[in-house]
Amino acid sequence: MDSSLVMIGLTNVISVNNIACILGGTLLGLFVGAMPGLSATMALALLLPLTFSFDPATGLSMLASLYVGASYGGSIAAILLRTPGTPSAAATVLDGFPLSQQGKAGQALGISLFASFFGGLMSGIALLTAAPLLGTLVLEFGPVELFAIAVLGITIIGSLAQGSVISGLLSGGLGLLLSTVGMDLTTGTPRMTFGQINLFAGIDFTVALIGLFSVPQALTLIENSHRGGKVASRITDRLMPRWRTIKQLMPNILRSSGIGIVVGLIPGTGGDTASWFAYNEAKRFARDKSRFGKGEIAGVAAPEAANNAVVGGALIPTIALGIPGSSSTAILLGALMVQGILPGPNLLTDYGDVTYTLIWAVILANIALLVVGLAFTKMSVSVTRIPDGFIACAILTLCIIGAFAINNSLFDVGLMLGFGLFGYWMSKAGVSPAPMVIGLILGPVMETSFQQSMLIGNDSFGVFLESPIATVLLILALLSILQATPFFRWLRVPFKRRLKPD
Repeated sequence: MDSSLVMIGLTNVISVNNIACILGGTLLGLFVGAMPGLSATMALALLLPLTFSFDPATGLSMLASLYVGASYGGSIAAILLRTPGTPSAAATVLDGFPLSQQGKAGQALGISLFASFFGGLMSGIALLTAAPLLGTLVLEFGPVELFAIAVLGITIIGSLAQGSVISGLLSGGLGLLLSTVGMDLTTGTPRMTFGQINLFAGIDFTVALIGLFSVPQALTLIENSHRGGKVASRITDRLMPRWRTIKQLMPNILRSSGIGIVVGLIPGTGGDTASWFAYNEAKRFARDKSRFGKGEIAGVAAPEAANNAVVGGALIPTIALGIPGSSSTAILLGALMVQGILPGPNLLTDYGDVTYTLIWAVILANIALLVVGLAFTKMSVSVTRIPDGFIACAILTLCIIGAFAINNSLFDVGLMLGFGLFGYWMSKAGVSPAPMVIGLILGPVMETSFQQSMLIGNDSFGVFLESPIATVLLILALLSILQATPFFRWLRVPFKRRLKPD
């Protein structure tokens, strides 16, 4: 670990402007997460255009804090309304809502806040420790290895996306196809521009991001706006948990945080997977399992600690290898691209100051989460009562403003709306847009590194087998596809069951 870069990153974050942005981003994330139907990914996509004019440290600090705040904010609607504010808060509903019905909504939210704080802080420390260790490996990476990493990123996220492996890979393939629109990176030849000069520079990553993640959620909210008004439980009890309660829950929180970090390391998974895993383990280790589902505080602490621990865990492969661990970290990677920093293993070496700024922003954002959460959680209850139709109109307005602000172009607005309608169709068809976003990010890296590899190997594909690192990464990419095929699912069936006669 380069101590000088660590200190530069810390110095960048602790300026007055950046601390203010961290507090503001955390507060905004808390309110967005509390709104049912919205997600951290959508909020990041909407806020990204606003950071264009910011200093890299300021923009990244705000986005990181928004990510952390929204990860906790989802538990507010889950506990008070029995409606997860974000998908990763679904497991919190099981015991959080029964606690609110028992008049213990404050206790449930307080435990959720402290568990989120500890989980996020642990993942931030893990990120600060693990990313540099992996970064020492990247000195061995050249164009051949970069191509293998890009392939691995596409196949892993494609195969682990919601739905079938085919739909996930199809979504990633479409992203790769769209990344080729514009001028050829080597020859300068226009490709798939159809004579439209606005496409000569390619499809702007942020335009696609806003359309794919924000517009479909707005349309879904409009669909559900006919439902009755939302009535949230009141917070009448103590919000800050007692030290005895925290001490009792600490083994559970530490275990769940570890689960969240490990799950976050696997690209394509996310807070929802980690939350259910941690909830199951909390129930398995509990002395009285019958209390779960009826208002058990451990059932709130476990998923919330794991949910926020995923944030730092997902950023480890993002920073060390340039492979986004989730759709939200893909947007953070896009924020780096906006600042002229290309994704890849060179993040820690060539752009160490910016990278460590992001790492420290994640750690400080969790401290800000505790402060902001204690101050504003009760106030955020009113956010849960906002009608879905009003939220949808606000989202669409921000989408249009954000898309126009990128290049001051109405063409970008139309392109964003086109991506939005396509993303809405994808959500109805059960196809995740996350692999498409990853394809848009990794496409230029894959294309450039492939062309360079072919030059190195004199147009021979054998160049990828001459590098042990590239060979291993390509084998992992192949296994990530095969593991989701029917044959491999058959292999996972216990041997005795296959031999057992009918």
